[in-house]
Amino acid sequence: MLIYFHIDELARDSIVAAALKKELKKLGGYLVYGNRITTQFLLSKFNIFDAIILCSLDHYMLAFDDLESLPDNVFILQTEAVGQATGSLRRMNAKYFGLEPEKCEPWHKSVAGYLLWGHAHVNEFEDNFSYLEKARVVGHPRFSGTCHNTVTKNRSKKKVVGIVSRFSLLSPADARHPFLNVIASTKSPNTMLALYEDSPDRDVEDMFFTEVSDFRVLYEIVTSLNPDKFDVAIRPHPRENRHGWNEVTKRLDLNIKVSDWDEPFGHWLQNVDIVVTPPSTSIYDMCFNKLNPIVIDQIVERRREHTLTESDDNNQILFGVYRPKTIEEAMETIESGDIPCDREYVEKKLYEQVASDIARNSTINIIRTISEFTNVRPYSRKSIRVCSAYFFETLSFILAYARILKNIFSGRLEQGNSFDITLQRKRWINSLVE
Repeated sequence: MLIYFHIDELARDSIVAAALKKELKKLGGYLVYGNRITTQFLLSKFNIFDAIILCSLDHYMLAFDDLESLPDNVFILQTEAVGQATGSLRRMNAKYFGLEPEKCEPWHKSVAGYLLWGHAHVNEFEDNFSYLEKARVVGHPRFSGTCHNTVTKNRSKKKVVGIVSRFSLLSPADARHPFLNVIASTKSPNTMLALYEDSPDRDVEDMFFTEVSDFRVLYEIVTSLNPDKFDVAIRPHPRENRHGWNEVTKRLDLNIKVSDWDEPFGHWLQNVDIVVTPPSTSIYDMCFNKLNPIVIDQIVERRREHTLTESDDNNQILFGVYRPKTIEEAMETIESGDIPCDREYVEKKLYEQVASDIARNSTINIIRTISEFTNVRPYSRKSIRVCSAYFFETLSFILAYARILKNIFSGRLEQGNSFDITLQRKRWINSLVE
């Protein structure tokens, strides 16, 4: 098979792309890496693939906007599919079927297959849509065994406290001014943000409140740690400007290490002993790898008044993890290293949301499912398929280098989903699972 894989956030999704490519190669297939530029400008014009893996229906609609020529080889595999908060899967369903499912029907009706992360996702899928025959549970793609055991742990003698940062409004990856984030996220009759569902009394200022309070708490924890006993490692969010923490460490002369912006989260996680985090879907990664997190959302009591009902702040796994009430309590726990966790409850949520029983084989599960739903396109010779793949990649390289030349004087930096698929970047992605 010849497969196209859309990498939406480099640090988050590149490891999955590399794992799929490695396993597909064993079967005689080939996988082509894509990003937002290639998906938007090349895919519809050069659809040479047996299967196209996209992360949402919005990306599908962006790539193929002509209703008269929708393809039959698109698969939806979410990149962040553990956002179940109140028991509803509306945020998740928006990725599969769009914010307005009736208007988006031609696209989600033509999807070849839906690759679901967890067993619980099937229930809502079946209740609301008639596409169950096209849906398969494959497990969390980043939990695949192919994605793990690739990093040599480099532990210092001191314990490493990992800080998960989630400040995409305060410090956005695209370096836009926070004023623009306020405008973009403010409620309006023309704005349909799934996050605001069931939160009629909340608006953009509430989201800023939670980010500011979380930053203040993390800052106090970092500056309270004994540098003789602890090292600090910061992990910025993929949609966060990584230079924010660099400025903080420089200005305040703090001895902390900010992770490389393109480092996969699983690699970073292997080199920390304790994790302190706001509510985040990365908690599933921590719990799956038996690393109990310290979640800071209850330290500022007023924070609860500003939480959106359908946000990650209400993710169901939070009821099983440790959430201190004060910074002093958090510091005592860090010092002791004994972090409580309701393991039975957490295991139940891991099964429901990431199919923990099959997640180690998720890469193989994805390939098998695509094979089940795909009619391999007839080519007279294998050489034609190879040439087609190389032709597409050459076009993507040309686009990437053209963008680099264009932005030399603009100061644009690669961050999050704004990255270029150059030949060097392709080699780097390949190396993640070698």
